[in-house]
Amino acid sequence: MAQSSRVAIVTGGNSGMGMAIVRSLVKRGWKVAIADINENEEFAAELGEESMFCKCNVADYDSQASMFQAVYEKYGRLDALCANAGIVDKSSIFIFEHRGSDKIPPKPDLLCTDVDYKGVVYGTQLAIFFMRKNATPGGYDGAKAAVVNFVRGTARVLKNKENISINAVCPGIVHTSIIPQEMVDAVSPECLTPQSTIVAAYERCLDDASLYAKVIECSADKQFFLETPTLANGRISKRATTVWEPLFKMYHKEPSGLPDAIP
Repeated sequence: MAQSSRVAIVTGGNSGMGMAIVRSLVKRGWKVAIADINENEEFAAELGEESMFCKCNVADYDSQASMFQAVYEKYGRLDALCANAGIVDKSSIFIFEHRGSDKIPPKPDLLCTDVDYKGVVYGTQLAIFFMRKNATPGGYDGAKAAVVNFVRGTARVLKNKENISINAVCPGIVHTSIIPQEMVDAVSPECLTPQSTIVAAYERCLDDASLYAKVIECSADKQFFLETPTLANGRISKRATTVWEPLFKMYHKEPSGLPDAIP
């Protein structure tokens, strides 16, 4: 397939790392749909006809579904989802200010989880659905940990049954609008990660179809594959985490097809 025909969705594409990813994809000949809760008219003018903007709240499934549908109606295919949108915590689980208080603390604001984890799960399900339509086959701290395990848990089935690759790119501290300048100033320059490292990791995943189930740590100017932690009790623990085919079929209506699944 000609590279110019490839279509990507970049969530959170109107700021920070997302803008860098969008610029890179457009430069490489991709058509890019920017899915963001905020508009950026200046950026849209820069990109011209090579992109489209869809106002989208990734924490809302219906909003994402409408966005995916609009992208598909315009371009007729989908080759990649860069689920980049993210925010930082909106409340503190430690509730230090309630030490010694008899008052029940307020309900925590879980928008970070909704955006950083649920948004990834929503987008992945929708991407699978729309990627199947192609002529050629092609869920901070807790939220991000959930994303890593979500990728590792779904990757083999997606690759085996759909030829869809899913990986996780894990940035270090990147100077974007959601990071306070005071925090950036407190970090040694050599410990900051440039946006170019993040972009390069996405490009690596997009260019190499053999990469799936990979977790890529981006630190300064380097990339590292993070291996899945070894289970401490060997064969006994592995048996507890191996797919049991009848249960998989009950949930998903067809077998996993994984060679090591337990029949």
